[in-house]
Parts: sequence; C-alpha cells; structure tokens
Amino acid sequence: MSPPPAPPAAAAADSPAASSAPPRPIAVLVDREGLGDSLLKLPFLRAIARAYPDHPIWWISSHQTAMANDLAPFVRPLIARVIDHAGLTTPPRAVIARLRALPPFEMVFDSRTRGLTVLLARLFLRHRGFYCCLPGYMLSSRRPPGRLARPSGIAARMLSLAAAAIGGEPDWRGRLDIAEAARRLAAERLPEGPVYVGLAPGSREARKNWPIDRYVALARRLAESGRVPVFMIGPQEAEMVATIRRAVPEALLPEVEPVDPGLGLKRLELAIAVGERLAAVVANDNGIGHLMASIGTPLVSLFGPTDIGRWAPFTEQGVIVSATQFGGTAMEAIPVDAAFAAAERLLMESRDGAHGGSPNRR
Repeated sequence: MSPPPAPPAAAAADSPAASSAPPRPIAVLVDREGLGDSLLKLPFLRAIARAYPDHPIWWISSHQTAMANDLAPFVRPLIARVIDHAGLTTPPRAVIARLRALPPFEMVFDSRTRGLTVLLARLFLRHRGFYCCLPGYMLSSRRPPGRLARPSGIAARMLSLAAAAIGGEPDWRGRLDIAEAARRLAAERLPEGPVYVGLAPGSREARKNWPIDRYVALARRLAESGRVPVFMIGPQEAEMVATIRRAVPEALLPEVEPVDPGLGLKRLELAIAVGERLAAVVANDNGIGHLMASIGTPLVSLFGPTDIGRWAPFTEQGVIVSATQFGGTAMEAIPVDAAFAAAERLLMESRDGAHGGSPNRR
C-alpha cells in the first residue's frame, strides 16, 4: 500500500527538486451524481479543501455529476477541475488505459463501492495515498481514527475518508454563497413577519413522491395554524401549479413567478435565498431537501422506498418520517398528521433554540 500523505505543509518535501514542483492535485472519484448525491458530498469537499489548501481538487465522475452543472457556480472556489463522463467503470482494459492517462495525484478519494472498479483505481492511478468506501476500508491507505466499519450514510462515509486522510476530525461546515440580488428578490416575495414553511413535492422519481393531494392537505393544515405554506416548485413540477393555486390560494410559489433576466441569477440561487427565509421545509427524498439541509434550514424528510440509512440528508436540524413507520414502503402510507406533527416539532425546537441554529445559516 502507498504510505499515507504527508501533512499539507510537508507534502512536497521529498527532494530538493520536488520543492519547486507544483503541488499534486487531489482526485475524488465518483460514479453517477444527481443534485442530492453531490450535496451529500459537499461537507467532505469543504473538509478536504480546508485541510489541503495547496492541492487543487479534481472531481472525476464516471458518468454525469451535478458538480459540473447545477452546483458548479457554488463549488468553483473548491474544485479546480471537473471531469464528467470519464468512463472509469467498464470495460476493464479501457478503464486501465484511462486511469494511466491521468496525472499523478497526492491523494485519491474513491466514493464508489464496486470492488473491481475501486481496485483498478488503486492499482493504476499514481498516488501517495488512497482512501475508499469498501467494507472495512479495504484497499485504503489507513482507516479513520477509532473506526473499523464504514458508516452507512453517504455524507458520513465520505467524511470518514476525510478523517482517515487528515488523521482527525474534519472541518466540514460552510455555506453556499449566492448573489445579494437573489436574497433581495426572495425578501420581496417572502417579506418579514409571517412564519414560512416550505413544501418540496417533487423528485426525479415518481415512486419517491408523496402524493400532491397530501401536500395540499398539509398546506391547508399549516395555513390553519397561522403559518404560510411556500411551495418550492421547479420545472419538473410545473403541472402541479394549477392544482396548488386552486386548492390552497393562500400558498406562495416564489420560484414560479417570472424572474428578471437582468438580475443574472444562476440556477438554484433563488431556491437557496427562499430556503434561508423558511422556518422549516417538508420534502421528499429529493435534491431540494438536500439543498435545504446544506444551508441549515430545518428539514422534515419523507421517505418511502429508498434507503434512509444511505440517503438521509446531512443536517443538524432534521426529522425523518418513513412509510415503514406506518406499515408500508410506498409514500402513500405516510399520513398527513405525521408530516404535520414533524413540522410542528421542528418549528417548536427552532423557536425554543433547542438546536442552537446551524453554522450554515446566514
């Protein structure tokens, strides 16, 4: 196995010639990442960027990654290069050639879990340290301090790799920087005063969606309790707009209203600005839920058929409501009362300062 990497200040001290060479980059290997998948790795990215500021980070995806599109404006200060569709899965002979074509790395962090693909990266990438998510941290240069088994959750698993490299607790906290124009627009659409509760009814997979009629019923309950329901609607949920407006006229849909192109807002900036003004959010297992978790907005996550242990949002202020608590795995098993009670719990805890607030929140 390769030796563990030297501390950042000493990483280039192998020889007199090495001291003048540019620092080797750090490689992060991922498979296929939607918005939620990438956001779950954001704490890890922050931790590595802070621990090794002199080493540029390359994010290398075998397929597509949100780091190359939706999240690109927000991670640009942290990631020097994104390579998507890198083809590092199959066939082995082609993968080996592609791995050998990459430059030498200071460290490699492999988030993938297929043994053969990880083994090929371990053998054919040039590196001074290799960290991966296989069971028991097999093939890793070393384990995280005090840990033998890998965590089940994606975010915790990635942070454990950072801990293994650093040799201690990683510093993962941070925020997503957005334009002040986005915050001003959000303040116009959600002015100070009311208690706003977000509702995120979409996802890329229909099986993960709580029925829209349940979201409508929850919005009515929130309105009756003196809160203002705020639906977070993206292009994929456009067909829901008429139903929501007809059934819950007091609900707000701030992302549906036109946005002046002259503001130059990037995709997701308004969603982030809206999220900063919400007292809590109720969301499916979706990208918006993970986005809200990443900025510290208290989050109720509704889970049905997907693995909670693996895909739960990384948040310090969250409640999970699972269909399995009500005898099923389909989202329809989750009653409105349960989602409302979870939202009430978060609102109460936030009001009483039980969590103390997240360092990500503005």
